[in-house]
Amino acid sequence: MKRNTIIIVAFVLVALLASCSDNPGTTTMRLILATGSESSSRTLSPSDSSLLDVSKYTITGTGPNGKTFTKSSDSDSVTIEGLTIGDWTVTAKGLNSANTEIVSGSLTFRLTATPTPQTIVLDTLIGTGNFRFSIDWSLCDVANPEVEAYLTGPDMKSKEVPLAVTVNPTTKTAVMSESLASGSYLLRVLLFDGNTQVSGLVEAVRISNGTSTEGSHVFHFNELGPNTLMYIKDATGVPIKGSLSVADAPNEFVSETEYTCIFAFGSPETVNSDGLTIDWYYDGMFVQSSSLDNTGSSLAFTPTVGLHRIDAVVYNRKLGSTGSASYSFTTVPNGANGELSLLSDDAASSMTVDSSSMVAALSGDRFVVVSPSAGEIYLCTVSSGALNAVKKYGLSNFEWISDTKHVFSDPTMDYVVFTDDYQGKESISILHFDSTSNTLSNALRMVEWAHEEYGIEFADLSAAAFSSSMNMIFVADAGNEFAYTFDASGGSASLMAFCDKMGAAYHSVCDMDVSPSGSYIVYCAESSTNFVSTTITESGGFVKGALSSTDSFGTQHIRYANPQLVVKAGTGGLSTYKVVAGGAYTKHKTLDIPVLDLEADGGNYIYAVTSGNRIVSFEANGYELTQIGYVTLAAKPVSIALTSGYFAAVTDSGTIALFGIIEK
Repeated sequence: MKRNTIIIVAFVLVALLASCSDNPGTTTMRLILATGSESSSRTLSPSDSSLLDVSKYTITGTGPNGKTFTKSSDSDSVTIEGLTIGDWTVTAKGLNSANTEIVSGSLTFRLTATPTPQTIVLDTLIGTGNFRFSIDWSLCDVANPEVEAYLTGPDMKSKEVPLAVTVNPTTKTAVMSESLASGSYLLRVLLFDGNTQVSGLVEAVRISNGTSTEGSHVFHFNELGPNTLMYIKDATGVPIKGSLSVADAPNEFVSETEYTCIFAFGSPETVNSDGLTIDWYYDGMFVQSSSLDNTGSSLAFTPTVGLHRIDAVVYNRKLGSTGSASYSFTTVPNGANGELSLLSDDAASSMTVDSSSMVAALSGDRFVVVSPSAGEIYLCTVSSGALNAVKKYGLSNFEWISDTKHVFSDPTMDYVVFTDDYQGKESISILHFDSTSNTLSNALRMVEWAHEEYGIEFADLSAAAFSSSMNMIFVADAGNEFAYTFDASGGSASLMAFCDKMGAAYHSVCDMDVSPSGSYIVYCAESSTNFVSTTITESGGFVKGALSSTDSFGTQHIRYANPQLVVKAGTGGLSTYKVVAGGAYTKHKTLDIPVLDLEADGGNYIYAVTSGNRIVSFEANGYELTQIGYVTLAAKPVSIALTSGYFAAVTDSGTIALFGIIEK
């Protein structure tokens, strides 16, 4: 950071009677000049900090009968002879090394034959300077950037006003530039992803006449920053130093835990804190203001998950001097690995969401949200603990949205499957997700399709599963004996096979899943107490399936917990099954937990929606599941989705709860 200088120039005027003056009505004025300056490592100031220092002076005076004088000096001692005794107005201006006037002061007093010291304080800054500040978020995942900037100044008593910002989403930068009156300012910048604030900062700024003050900041969403120092000046003009730290700072900040950020003076015993005030900011938002004593000040805070920044701004209202320091840190969720940490219980405030809405997972920790009642599809990123819709599609894009019945996806494949009954016709749409441009495009649309040989039409497309290793998507029809295999590659999709399901009892498929290897598939029917496992052929067909061992309850959901373990669940409970390649899967253990919905990451973690609006986290240990935690929502989850880092749940109250997956 650059130096910041606040100029305080005191003129001590001593009126001395001339001992051998030819004119007894005159006297000599001797000016003794005193200057003081301060520097701040955390204050933006002109690149050449010497331009904030007074290097020479001009003094002008107007006295009795229109008498005047003008004097220039680069010395701290100035003598002006032959001045008429009487009332004088003296104005002094300080100039920097570039001969630019930067500060002034004036005083009216009576010059007498009796020596009487007088003081002029140069407390008025002169002119204007240029200010430019840039920010860069290229290291962050901000899909729909918005930037707000505000200035307080040219003294700390002024009101905050907006500052114009030019945003360049291509280069992921923004610039604010302005010509400002000389003085001390406070700059506050907020970075948004859509309507969601993702970061913010506060900087002290010094503007001087005829100079340019520039600064920049690069946002890092995954970087732990050190505590920083500030240098300011107390009311007496003595330079003082302070710093920010966090009491008992951990190696890793954890959410839902209270911490204390402390501002402390470097040498408190030497500080005169009279007139000093400290303002605290959290992620660029004002929190509190308080006066300072020698013990410093503190701010208690309880961080949410993500990167945060605390700014402390210390200033002297009397002198207008300002210094700032910041402390950046990253917060991880509080809990065990695999557990859910609630980021927001209403993470989709900018979208039209109700109890009929559905959510599905995409690659890169993105989500797609479908709102049939609004006729809209939202493509969402996660920003600062909330869902931000970076693209919105309506009926003009996909006319069938309002009639959507189901949405299926897998975060390992860039495809989303929608089923609908647009105009009363059972149909399927497969959309391709371009993760680079954050767009959805039509890969395949089939309306009321019928088998050429048998004439069997789509009836009730009810379940889907994905094999990224084989570039295949499987969709089951609960209204007939077929499941359909689609080739999904190169941004397009096509029907490649249709498969007979095992027996009439398993025609009404309610859920299906592909093994982590992509070679096996399991599917279940709600009326059955067991499920079918089968091998997938290279052409997308099913080898004749094998039935698992039976259970005591019907099955609504089925997932691979890992390559060796399948979880079968329903309102009657939850059971684990050992995987037997090419054979029947055998039940290992049943938990008496009614399950309303189920998700799994295929790598040992299971998430079950249970009664009482709970979402329970399990970890697979051998052939058993161990509960590692749960969260309770105010409303019932009706649609859930899981990415590698997040879990989202649409509730029947028309909200979306967003969770982070704890990973340490």
